Amino acid sequence: MKKFVTALATLALLTTATPTFAQEGQKANESTSNTQSKSLSNSSTTSNDEEFQDIEVRFGYVSGADRYKWVRYNVTDGYEDASGTSYSTSSKIYSLRVGKLYRIHAYAVDQNNNVLAVSNPVEVRGERGETVIFLNFR
Repeated sequence: MKKFVTALATLALLTTATPTFAQEGQKANESTSNTQSKSLSNSSTTSNDEEFQDIEVRFGYVSGADRYKWVRYNVTDGYEDASGTSYSTSSKIYSLRVGKLYRIHAYAVDQNNNVLAVSNPVEVRGERGETVIFLNFR
């Protein structure tokens, strides 16, 4: 019984601690045309002086797609560090460390979890300011 209560408490803690980058958007249809990145201005700093950047990702519309799954790979340190799902053609990806290089790509997926299209990967370096990247599917 004690193990059950401990496991239940751990599960409750894990389910309430959902990272912000895993939050999903609402369904919407919009088209984008080119794979490119653009810098604007905004930054965030944590209390221990590590700097992070949030970026916006816009996906090219794919007919029949139910959702778009994205994957972020930390090129600088050599590992996949985040992924998420968006039910619209845009999403926020949170907490890129300033100075690190990341590669982001996405999949358009239908209701049966079949991959309809794959985007070209885009590399982006965490920097001070706001960045918007566009992912087109092939």
